Parts: sequence; structure tokens; C-alpha cells
Amino acid sequence: MLRAILIGSALMSLAACETLPPALTGSTTTRAAPAAATPAAYEPTAEQQLLDLERRLAAQSQAQGIGQALGGALDATDGFVLRPGEVLTGADAVQQGLSSSGPVFWQPDKVFVSSAGDMGVTSGRYVEVTAGSEALQGRYLAVWRKDANGEWRLLSATRVADPPAARRRR
Repeated sequence: MLRAILIGSALMSLAACETLPPALTGSTTTRAAPAAATPAAYEPTAEQQLLDLERRLAAQSQAQGIGQALGGALDATDGFVLRPGEVLTGADAVQQGLSSSGPVFWQPDKVFVSSAGDMGVTSGRYVEVTAGSEALQGRYLAVWRKDANGEWRLLSATRVADPPAARRRR
């Protein structure tokens, strides 16, 4: 008898705590489940946005050529690309000026964003493959600014080749 009382009181205590399903408590009423919290939409940081943009741009460069890729990302009013001995201003000049470049592979390894979150700088290593010659390697630097629509646009880009390797002494 004592055993039945203990089991009954344990079941009533658990039922009051809502830890047992209704089938075990004998309750036939159902309670509404608490409203699920709506998960916040993922918004990448400005740094992550620029890194992702750089990686997409590098992939696009392989498919369309570096001139087309950079020309499409260039800021329409202020964008330019620096090359040794020349400045390519505007998307058309960038597309034409870089059309003869061999494939360029790059990977960002640094990113800095202004405290206002509207300007940023990315840099990293690149390799330019030119048919019939040794590949050029070096660092690149790209300056980015958000446009009126909140999209990152390329303000300036330049590449600096590594110094030539010293010849081995015999």
C-alpha cells in the first residue's frame, strides 16, 4: 500500500512538472507548445563579406579572365587598376588593358575594414601564369568601398611581383 502511495505521488509530482507525456499522467488535454524563437538571419561580418567576394572574384577570373572579373567589380565613378607604367581607369579600360594577361590565381590572406564598415582593404598572394615564361608571383592589394546600394565595389587594385630569385653561386 505504501508503495502504491509513493508511486502515485511521484506520478502526480511529475505530472505537475509537465515532464511526463499525457498518456502516462492520464491527462487528455494537450498544451500548446511554446512558440519557437525565430532564428536570426545570418549576416556575415564586413570582413567575411570581403573575403567571400575576393574568392568569388578569383573564381570568376578563371572563367572569364581577370579583365572581365575586375571590370565587373569596379566602382563605376572612382575605380581604377594600377599596373607598372599605367593606370587603367573605368571598367572598359580595365577589361581591355588586362585582356592579354595570363591566368591569375590569388587568395586573400588579410582584410581590414573601416570602423564605419563602408571601406575595406584586402591583400594576399597571387600567381600569374604567362605562356612561355616563368610564372610571376607576388602580393596584391585591393581597396573596396560600399556603394549607395550597400554593395562592395572595387576602388583600386594593384599587384607587386616578388623580386627575382637570386642566382645561385657556383
